[in-house]
Amino acid sequence: MVDVAHIIPPSPDDPPRRPSRIRPWHAAVALVAAVAVGGGLWAWKPWRSVELPEHACWSLLDKDDLKPLAGPDGKAVEPKPAREIATLAKPASGNRDYRCAVLWTGGASLLDVDIRPPWNGIDADRASDAGLGPITPLDFGPGATGWIVNHDRVRLYVSCDFQGTQPDTGRAAPPYVGVRVGGDHIDGTSPAAVGQAYTDTALKVGRAAATAYECRNTVQLPATAPHVPSQGPGFARGGGEQAR
Repeated sequence: MVDVAHIIPPSPDDPPRRPSRIRPWHAAVALVAAVAVGGGLWAWKPWRSVELPEHACWSLLDKDDLKPLAGPDGKAVEPKPAREIATLAKPASGNRDYRCAVLWTGGASLLDVDIRPPWNGIDADRASDAGLGPITPLDFGPGATGWIVNHDRVRLYVSCDFQGTQPDTGRAAPPYVGVRVGGDHIDGTSPAAVGQAYTDTALKVGRAAATAYECRNTVQLPATAPHVPSQGPGFARGGGEQAR
C-alpha cells in the first residue's frame, strides 16, 4: 500500500509543523548514560550486603574493628560469645574463655584471638613464627614485645607480674600476658588493612587482658597501636622487653 501522507503536499491551512528536537547524537548520549549507570551499579553492587556483630571478643570489638577484615558480601558471627577473659586464677568456665573466634560466611575465620602467657618463652614463639614467613617487629613501647608475621598474625606480650603457675608443670608462669591475633584472609580485603586491624585488636585485647590478670606492676602500653609497615625486613628481634 502506498503511504499517501508522504506524497500529498501539506495544505496551507494545516498548522505549521514543529521541527523535531531529536538529533542523531541524542541516541549516542543515551547509550553512554545507560552504560555509565550500568557500570556504576556493577561496581557498587547494591545487591551485596555485609553483616557484622555489634560486639565481639569479650565485647572489646565492634563493627569498625571487624570491617577491615570482612569481604564485600557476607555475614560474620561469633558463635560462642566470649564475655569474660579467663586467667590462671580464674580459668575457663561458663562465660570465661581464653579464646574468641568470629566466623565469616562459608566457615572461614574472620578473626581468631588467643590470650595466654608464653609458656615456652617469647624467643621460642618468635622462632616458631619465623618459620611462617618474615617477621616485622612492632613497637608497643617499653612495657611490651610485639611483632607481625606476613600480615597474617600478630603477637603481643605485655609485661605483667601476676600470680599463677603453668597448669602442666606447676612452675611459675612467665611474667607476661600473651595475645595472638590472626585469621583467614577474606577475598576482597587488603593485606595491609588486615595487618593493621590485627595490630589494633592486639592492643585492645592486651590492655583488657592485663586488667583481667590483675598485674601487680604498672602496665605500660601506648594509647594507639603502632603503624604496620607494608613490607617487613625479614627475621628481626622485636622491640620492647625480652623474656628472661
